[in-house]
Amino acid sequence: MHAASGPTVDGYTMIGRPPVRSNLVLILVLSGILAAVLGWITGSVVDSIFDIAPTALVTIPVFFLITAGICLLHLASAFRPVGVDAVRGTALLGGQAVPLRSIVSGELLTRSPAATTPVLSLRITTDTGARARIIMNGGWLRSLPTSDLVPLVALIAGSGIPDDTGQDPLDVGRERISRSLAGKGSNVTIGRRGFIADCITAAEASGDVKLLDAVVQAAGPLGRSVREEATRIAQGTAPDPTHRAADAPPATPDAPDSDPTPFVPPAPQYGSVVEDESDPLEAEDDTSDDDRFRRPDDPARLAAEQVVDQVHLDKLGDRNGSLGNRDAERVDPDDERELPSWVPPQDRGRMRSWLADDDDVVHLQPIPATIGARTLRKICDRILFGLAGVALLAIFGAAIAEGVLDRLPSDANAFVAVAVVGSALLAFVAWIVGGIARAREISIAQRFSLDWLDSRGPEQRRRGLPPVLLQHFLGPIPASRLFAAGAYAGTCLGGVGILAGALLSVDPEELGATGPIMLGVSVVLAAVGTVLFIVRWRRVKRQRALAIELGGERLAYLGNL
Repeated sequence: MHAASGPTVDGYTMIGRPPVRSNLVLILVLSGILAAVLGWITGSVVDSIFDIAPTALVTIPVFFLITAGICLLHLASAFRPVGVDAVRGTALLGGQAVPLRSIVSGELLTRSPAATTPVLSLRITTDTGARARIIMNGGWLRSLPTSDLVPLVALIAGSGIPDDTGQDPLDVGRERISRSLAGKGSNVTIGRRGFIADCITAAEASGDVKLLDAVVQAAGPLGRSVREEATRIAQGTAPDPTHRAADAPPATPDAPDSDPTPFVPPAPQYGSVVEDESDPLEAEDDTSDDDRFRRPDDPARLAAEQVVDQVHLDKLGDRNGSLGNRDAERVDPDDERELPSWVPPQDRGRMRSWLADDDDVVHLQPIPATIGARTLRKICDRILFGLAGVALLAIFGAAIAEGVLDRLPSDANAFVAVAVVGSALLAFVAWIVGGIARAREISIAQRFSLDWLDSRGPEQRRRGLPPVLLQHFLGPIPASRLFAAGAYAGTCLGGVGILAGALLSVDPEELGATGPIMLGVSVVLAAVGTVLFIVRWRRVKRQRALAIELGGERLAYLGNL
């Protein structure tokens, strides 16, 4: 890997690569596959109606041009070229030159949070409202190369973005968790100092000394101040606010007011966001600086990872905001467990108090009171698989026997019908009973967790439920399966019945009141199904809000990374 920055255009160092050019092959391949499927289906339908044989030869190219054109136009309009000229103090945003100090805000936009690799981009805005976006992590698209951290840092360091966003890190974390649980992306406002600190951390994690020096140099006095502060924290020395203020660049008249208090932007870790250009074979397998400070099979650890998977956020990792120690933390002086080095010294007491909470509830997985309902649910699940096997065995057996004997006896056909229909009915009963058992299990676990939290006092509520207990509020709501079954059955049967009832009501003299009766019953079924959908959706929203409240500072800290 090298510290060389991107290409230059008219003296501007470009940040990132043009997404249309760098992802052209991928877009063409995916567009070709989609066009082939849609074009073949459309051509087959048109051919069957109008008897035009070569229709697919026309529809496939048309769909290819449409899909590829939409993708290319979106990338070209959404991610216009961004460059920086630190010497002249100007930036290039989509072909327009603007002063660096006119860039007054920046936001990290996270999309597709449930994906394995969420899409992350940086959107910057000028005081005139002009905007531009830079791909940080493109998911399927090419991400920002690590070498482009140098012009990116120069752009942010010379901008008019405030050093501190003025937001409470915990509030930002709760908002991110809330949106992530709902499957929505998040827009997180960045602070100049915190963003540069994360970029320096990413450069340091790459192992490229030249890149790290180039990033610190591009950040100017602010970069040196951040670097020195990180060094003091690593050495256990408290940072000096006056020293930080002395290293900060002098404010200009057109610069917005900024709070000298540092704020680390609550964004995904840049160490895993930017694309690593180094040879993967040269990477060392170093596991001494990660979160493996608990046994891999520790139930508390497994529960914490399950919570992380459910909120679609990365584990506590390469970078996090310093929240500082507070009073009444549960710190055991005899606790010698080694914490990973990325945990700031002022957060180590907080981390150990969370581990102490985990130790208190590690034996509660599963909660003893839920064992009966849990066992019944597992039995019903096994019965479902068994009945499905019986039905498939009857169907395949009848097909094989009919091929051998050419024709099955009437008794054999009746036996197959009874086996299939009976298995279906019994499976439905087992599914309902399993849903009731699951609802009972979740209800008992949630009630136990709330009672446990109430018995621990206000300090425990501030810290939040341990993952072993919190996971019961991040999963499905009680009776979720029953609500879903009733809602889908009501709306589907009601919709079909409304159509059938309307058709049967056309000739009331011949069919009598059959049509109106069916229509009325179907309307009621559809209304009941719709109400169940609404009730289920509202209960899901309430449980999400309750989970964020019960998660306390621990869950908010996770969301603030």
